[in-house]
Amino acid sequence: MLKYFALVLILSLVSHLTDTVDMPNQPLSHSAISGAIEPQFYQQLSDISIYKSVGSTNDQLWQRLEQGLNTPAVCLSEHQTAGRGRRGDSWESPSTGNLYLSLFWPFPADTLKNGLSIAIGIGLINTLKKIGINDLKLKWPNDILCKKQKLSGILVESRFGNQQNVVIGIGLNFKLPIATRNKIQQPTTSLQQLCKKIPCRNMLAGHIIQNMIETITLFQARGLQDFLPLWSHYDALHNAKIKLISNEKTLIAKACGINGEGQFLYEYQDQIHALSSSHISIRFAS
Repeated sequence: MLKYFALVLILSLVSHLTDTVDMPNQPLSHSAISGAIEPQFYQQLSDISIYKSVGSTNDQLWQRLEQGLNTPAVCLSEHQTAGRGRRGDSWESPSTGNLYLSLFWPFPADTLKNGLSIAIGIGLINTLKKIGINDLKLKWPNDILCKKQKLSGILVESRFGNQQNVVIGIGLNFKLPIATRNKIQQPTTSLQQLCKKIPCRNMLAGHIIQNMIETITLFQARGLQDFLPLWSHYDALHNAKIKLISNEKTLIAKACGINGEGQFLYEYQDQIHALSSSHISIRFAS
C-alpha cells in the first residue's frame, strides 16, 4: 500500500491544480485555503492561522509549542519582518502577495530520519508542475530553482523532547519588486515571471499544505527510500562544478549527488566527501 502511495505522490500527486486565476492581490483566506485541502488531510490539522505581519511564520509555530500546543498546525502571513533561511540568512519577505507558510508537525521520539527538506522539496516541485511550471530543480538541501534562479526556499527546524517537533517553512516568490530583488545576493525569479497567469495563492497554498502532509506521512514510514531513485532528475547540482563556501575557506569541487542519509556528496582532490553541515554555502562555480 505504501509503495502505491509513494508512486501516486511522487509521479502524479493526488492534487489537481489545473485551475489558475490571476488574482495576485487577493488576501490570504482561511476558508479558501482549507477548502483546497481534501478533508482527510485537513482533519489532521488542529489550526490554520493567518496574520497580516509576523516576525516569522516558523517562530509563530514555535511560540505555539511553548504555550503547550503540540498538535499539527499551519501558519501563514502576508508579511514577515524577520524571515530567515538556512544558516540564519535573511529571507526578504515584502507584503507583495508572496507566500510565507509554515507547518508544525510532531514526530514520535527517535523516528525522524535525515533528508526531510529533500522530500519536501521534491513534493513542492511536483505541486508547482501541476500549474505548468517546468524546469524546476532542487539545490541541496532546500532551494527550488528555475534555470539557476531561486523561486522558493525551504527551512526545516527541529527541537527534541518527548517527541521530535519539526517546523517546515516555505517561502515562495509570487512577485518580487526590483528593490527586493536588489537586496538578494543571488539570482531570483517569481511566479509572475514564469506563469502566463499568476495562480490563485489560496488554492496553491492549500495544495502545498496537503502535499506537505502527504510527504511527511510517506517520509515518516520510509525515509528517503522512494525519493532517492529520482534524485538525479531533480538535482540542480547534478555533476556541476561548485563552490563550497565556509567562514574559513572556499573549495572548488564537483557535485556527486546524495547518499541514502540525504547527505550531499562532492568530489575534491580525487576523493568523495559527504556534507551534512547547514553552515556551508554551495554556489555554482560557473
